[in-house]
Amino acid sequence: MQRRTFNAFGRLIAMNAALLGIATAAGAAAAADAFPSKPVTMLVAFPPGGPADVLARAMQPEMAKALGQPFIIENLPGAGGALAAQRLLSRPADGYTLIMGSPNEAILAPLSNASAKYKPEEFAVLAPISTHPLVVMARNDLPYSSLEQVIAAGRKSGSQSLTFGSPGHGSMYHIVSEYIAQTTGAKLLHVPYKGATPMMQDLVGQQIDITILPNLGASTQLLESHKIKAIDVLDTQRMPTLPGVPAITEGKLAQKKELVYAVWLAVMAKGGMPADRADVLLAASQKAIASPEMTKALALSGVEAMKPQSLADSAKFYANETDKFRKMARSIQLTPQ
Repeated sequence: MQRRTFNAFGRLIAMNAALLGIATAAGAAAAADAFPSKPVTMLVAFPPGGPADVLARAMQPEMAKALGQPFIIENLPGAGGALAAQRLLSRPADGYTLIMGSPNEAILAPLSNASAKYKPEEFAVLAPISTHPLVVMARNDLPYSSLEQVIAAGRKSGSQSLTFGSPGHGSMYHIVSEYIAQTTGAKLLHVPYKGATPMMQDLVGQQIDITILPNLGASTQLLESHKIKAIDVLDTQRMPTLPGVPAITEGKLAQKKELVYAVWLAVMAKGGMPADRADVLLAASQKAIASPEMTKALALSGVEAMKPQSLADSAKFYANETDKFRKMARSIQLTPQ
């Protein structure tokens, strides 16, 4: 009788130990699956102090708070954004590496840069942040006060080509300018630069006629000091930071919908991330975009945050943008260099 009692007691101990082992293993697995369990890095494809960097750092405190982990900003400029994009794609699709993305590095770099060995479909938009309308800027002594007048001058037979600068072959600003010239029949000569800084120096020095850029960073200071002038905003409404500059839709070109352009910024990741991790990053990003720090940073840029949307809607938005820019690139016969 006593032996049977001890045997039953032994079996009970063994059963409890087994259950404890299962529970411990399940707890360890749950801890391993917890996301994030280490710092998350956001790549910025441009130098510190630029518009993308400013917004990334404005998001940083709330992202760290929402994720419960350090949120690291890493600047990786070069190759028109392709360097940072390729770094992202070299990492696992686990949500620990993100990028402050735009059409330039995600969509246009692989269409124009022969060294960018990736496709736009390899990226995923997690949370759109903002759109920044493009502005037609000109040298101060240009005898035209609107894009409509520039186009009219460029249409005149026998006239010398007006020049437009861009911060690089295949950038959004190059493609938009070429496409406008093509669709309106204006004769405009592209002058590519290695970055916006030398281009803006030549615009101030009256070496080129116009450029098309968002009103951010250095261009804002040059406009405020009247070293260059803004003649049109390629949007349906005026910008708060440029109240005296008409929107393109105010003129006779209003029916030309292809003349409305903006560059967007978004929290992006490598495609193929597990859905539960994408959900965590979406929620954290939306909190950060709505934070006081981000609201202030966007206001200084003269723009507002885009409305929050689901991952499915962001995927549709990105697919539409990719299709749009591919068509534009084909239309102007853009070739990789």
